[in-house]
Amino acid sequence: MDVVATHSNADFDGLASMVAVRKLFPEARLILPAGAQEAVRKFLAVHDLNITKLKDVDLSQVARLILVDTQDPGRIGTLTACLENPAVEIVVFDHHLESDSVCAGRSKQSVVDSVGATTTLLVEQLQRRHVPVTPFEATVMALGLYEETGSFTFASTTSRDFEAGAFLVQAGADLTMVSDTLYTPLDPDAVALLNDFLEHSDVLYLEGRKVLVSTSTIDRCRGEAAGVVHRLAELQGVDAVVVAVMMADRVEVIGRSRRPEIDVGWIAREFKGGGHAVAASATVKGQTLSEVKEKVVQLLTTHYRPTLLAQDVMTRPVKAIETGTTVAEAGQRMTAYGLNVLPILDEKDRYTGIVSRESIQKALFHRLGKMAVRDIMQTDAYTARPETSFHEIETAMIERNQRCVPIVKEAKVVGVITRTDLLRTLHDDVLKTARTRTIQPSDAGTEAGRPHRNVKGLLRSRLPHRLGTLLEEAGHIADRCEVSLFVVGGCVRDLLLGIHNLDLDLVVEGDGIAFARKLGDVYEARVKVHERFGTAMVLLPDGLKLDVATARTEYYEYPTALPTVEQSSIKKDLYRRDFTINALAIRLNGKGFGDVQDFYGGQRDLNEKVIRVLHGLSFVEDPTRVFRAIRFETRFGFRLGKDTTALIAGAVKMNLFHRLSGHRLLEELKLLFSEREPRQSIKRLADMGLLRFIHPKLSWSDRLEKLLNAIDEAVDWYRLLYLDRKMDVWLVYMMGLIELVPEHHVKEILKRFPFSEQESTRLKMARVGCHHAMRRLTSKRPLKPAEVYHLLSGLSDETLLILMAKSKGDTVRRHISAFVTTYQHVKPTLSGADLKEMGLKPGPQFKEILARLLDARLNGDLRTDSDERQFVRQMLPASTRTA
Repeated sequence: MDVVATHSNADFDGLASMVAVRKLFPEARLILPAGAQEAVRKFLAVHDLNITKLKDVDLSQVARLILVDTQDPGRIGTLTACLENPAVEIVVFDHHLESDSVCAGRSKQSVVDSVGATTTLLVEQLQRRHVPVTPFEATVMALGLYEETGSFTFASTTSRDFEAGAFLVQAGADLTMVSDTLYTPLDPDAVALLNDFLEHSDVLYLEGRKVLVSTSTIDRCRGEAAGVVHRLAELQGVDAVVVAVMMADRVEVIGRSRRPEIDVGWIAREFKGGGHAVAASATVKGQTLSEVKEKVVQLLTTHYRPTLLAQDVMTRPVKAIETGTTVAEAGQRMTAYGLNVLPILDEKDRYTGIVSRESIQKALFHRLGKMAVRDIMQTDAYTARPETSFHEIETAMIERNQRCVPIVKEAKVVGVITRTDLLRTLHDDVLKTARTRTIQPSDAGTEAGRPHRNVKGLLRSRLPHRLGTLLEEAGHIADRCEVSLFVVGGCVRDLLLGIHNLDLDLVVEGDGIAFARKLGDVYEARVKVHERFGTAMVLLPDGLKLDVATARTEYYEYPTALPTVEQSSIKKDLYRRDFTINALAIRLNGKGFGDVQDFYGGQRDLNEKVIRVLHGLSFVEDPTRVFRAIRFETRFGFRLGKDTTALIAGAVKMNLFHRLSGHRLLEELKLLFSEREPRQSIKRLADMGLLRFIHPKLSWSDRLEKLLNAIDEAVDWYRLLYLDRKMDVWLVYMMGLIELVPEHHVKEILKRFPFSEQESTRLKMARVGCHHAMRRLTSKRPLKPAEVYHLLSGLSDETLLILMAKSKGDTVRRHISAFVTTYQHVKPTLSGADLKEMGLKPGPQFKEILARLLDARLNGDLRTDSDERQFVRQMLPASTRTA
């Protein structure tokens, strides 16, 4: 007699595998040796699969025992008697790899392989032997395959599982029945168990993974506990879950892992249980729930190193004050740096305590501003070491209600962990989910639409190989120098948007100049240092260049002032930037290379196509950011956030732009008018009431709109004509704006903005000097090409384009087009040397002759070298003509 059996508390993979085996061994009896899960029992109550009860089988008559989805003798009940009988042939089909399995070793027919489900192995056997499968049988097998692979989402899923699924669907598997059977709502007992797990859970950070350990004393849903654990893992978004449930006389240990690196099968085997890397369980007797949990934690933390330490989370470098600092000055420092707690150091820079904003404010309320902070500091605050585990710090901060933990090494403060750091680390899985919402810019590559917490692949695929390699090597050098290195700003933004940008800016948490010099030594590169700003440029021999800066923070003494800059952390460095989409960084250190640092929601705003400032005083501190907001809005097709729009309106109402120097404002206008859609940007300036800060007489009008449309056409025409020719597009649009200002006010604009001498000349020419050319070009008398040439040859390309835009008819455009495309390139073939050969003496007449030759050429009177020579001879006196 052949008997087919699976493990105790059978799941659908075990049941499906038994059904599949019976297709290979038609006379075999199916047995559930030690019960089944609740969902399996409910299914069998409706669908008769001809399961034989164990009590009805005479084990002495068993000739062959076929085990599916298990090799563990401890999980097949009284069938172990068959294993002890050497006359019984043992056959195993299992996807759990157990090298020391006695069962699999007793048969040459056994099939044990690492796939997502045992069902897959048996489907492959059916396919090889061309065994037909009915739709119902295919449905049962699909139940096992879908359950064991998490509908093909578990990390253990292989391509072979997909192929097996395709075969079953083709065989008629009812996927609706599969869905209805597997995905049932939790009953009240299961919900109670899930809540109990949530209330009694701890998070461990191991090998860079997040593992949840939970316990429960609710034993009302014995067969459903595994399903609840699966729901728990999904709900919490962790990498693995291990739970212990008290069940009267025993403790059930159940593990689920979404990452094979965290092997819950190993944990179960330590408790004499079984399973595989992503799903396992064990039954423990003789131990309390607390003892089991303690052992689970011990096993996890011993086998998997806790890699999330204080040094991985802390913010550095640290802003601190001395014990003698006054309360008033401490309050000013907190405001300037945007901090709520400051560590306090003694005269030897050793840590002595902390002071909070609340303490400072209370002291100021009591008019104690001149008191030294040593008199109000907290000296018994919890501190940690760089190697302290994050979990220990988390517990201390919660128990002590402490908002900031100084990280101290050899009495020196090397970092701090704040509540913000705590929350971001605890809920990074939530942030990760928010970041994964699809980014779909119109011109983004395929990678931009995918979640990217780590963009190592993007760095390697989007950057030239030499540059990508250089960044990786720079990260290793930073590791050796014990500093943190990041690439920051616009290049990170454009990388995520799929836009080509090789202008890389590096930021170092530490001494940026020292790191740049080290980089220069390694690559034999030239290093240009700017000590005042803590920046350097590394110029490599192959032409590549890297800008390196020290991580800085800044504050403003008053609105529109230039910022005061001090060394700080990457978090503070990003906070001083203009918008969230520009406050992104990518870590370059070997550990974590490619990790995106997003403290302020920049990836979310890229996804939602929003321009958003980092804080409410951003435009007050630096009003030029308004022009940058409009520039990015236009460039990327984004929109200004609601709060950002309101803050711009407030800055306009405060008239802060009048305080800006002409130089700073002009630089922003140049950049704005050099974008692809300057007309749209000018319209936005007008909508926000900003044109008047260029000149009070400027406002939006139909005339301005028509002129800007004409400038757009002229510029587009020029760009198509000259792909490689440089032209200051911004100057053409500035000419257009000046055209709308009364003539006697033009000098005020030229005085307000520090245009170069050449730029001022061209602006004046566009506003006043073109009138004569315009009148001649629009005259009723037809103009010869030479006349057009002499009218336009002294004008810049920018002036020609504004002249073309200002013209109301096609005549002027045709003349300018002919000049730009043809006339300005016409030259006589004869030169001064040729005239000398013809017997003429050098002198003023050379210039006159060459000018007349040019005019004749332009007008089409001369076409060849011979024509020109004949023309010259006719100009000479008869006595000097040669034959």
